[in-house]
Amino acid sequence: MERPLEQLRAALDSKIPVLVQTHDFPDHDAMGAAYALCELLLRLGYECSITYGGMIQSISLASMIDQLDIPLLAFEDAVSGPERQTIVVDGSPAAGTIKATAGRLVGVIDHHPSRKPMKCPFVDVRTQTGSCSAIIWSYWKEAGEEPDKTTATALLAGIQLDTDFLSRRVSAEDLNAHYDLFFKGNSKLAREVVRTALSLEQLPEIGRALMEFRVNGVFLLTEVHGDYSSELLSVLADFLLRLKEIQFVTVIEVSGGEYRLSARSRSHDIDAGEIIRRVLSGKGTGGGHPHMAGGFIKPNKYPGAERLLLDITNAAAEYRSENETDSQGN
Repeated sequence: MERPLEQLRAALDSKIPVLVQTHDFPDHDAMGAAYALCELLLRLGYECSITYGGMIQSISLASMIDQLDIPLLAFEDAVSGPERQTIVVDGSPAAGTIKATAGRLVGVIDHHPSRKPMKCPFVDVRTQTGSCSAIIWSYWKEAGEEPDKTTATALLAGIQLDTDFLSRRVSAEDLNAHYDLFFKGNSKLAREVVRTALSLEQLPEIGRALMEFRVNGVFLLTEVHGDYSSELLSVLADFLLRLKEIQFVTVIEVSGGEYRLSARSRSHDIDAGEIIRRVLSGKGTGGGHPHMAGGFIKPNKYPGAERLLLDITNAAAEYRSENETDSQGN
């Protein structure tokens, strides 16, 4: 039986440059996984570059890219350049996290569930793994290669972000990868670049968001006004989920060309990724994990806070009903 890296290499043409593409608007896990996969492929003799769609919205991710000196190829240059074969990491067109690939899609490596079949030669989707970086670490182990300090640090940062420092959706693969990488990389730097970077100018908006929230049962939604980094949405969502009466939180930024949102769930029967995907259908795009999701709404499709909260509540009720029916049917 072929192992994942063997299968990936069988799908690749060694004479054509490889493009490792993250999900649009990448985070630390996507970037860490992309960098580590690219470094491994370079060692194995492939020509390789990293690209992404959208933009870097995270202050701390920009710091990570700068401090680790991660080379990136602009998406426009990747599209207009010579023929390339593309491997998507931490996302997929089928999951709706990538609008377009910059080259010919050859492989998908992800840990997000997909609602559509993958149409490419190589697919490695491990939904039980908390981070895509841990999956890429397993490729290094399969190859019998030891990552250098920079690569180990990038993978550590990715694992720590998506598992919230090993406190959320952690698999044995995440734990083994973290243990193996901890002393090989710069653990202090990995920790620092994942810590959220907020600024004093955001405090008034944080205060307003905490005062002007809306609640419907166990669901809470609040808006932030202004062009802020994605960390602000994530921090508020994580913080508000600490409320004992609340099981699902949505924070939406009502500003700019696309209204970004971040959602969190701590209920086993409310899948944040599926709920947000359903609610944003026809309004924008979104999805993610059962416990954590994100997305975008077109400004002219935004129904307002009250209506969006009601849509989320109704979608969750429908989702619960469907799963109860499925359980009874089985």
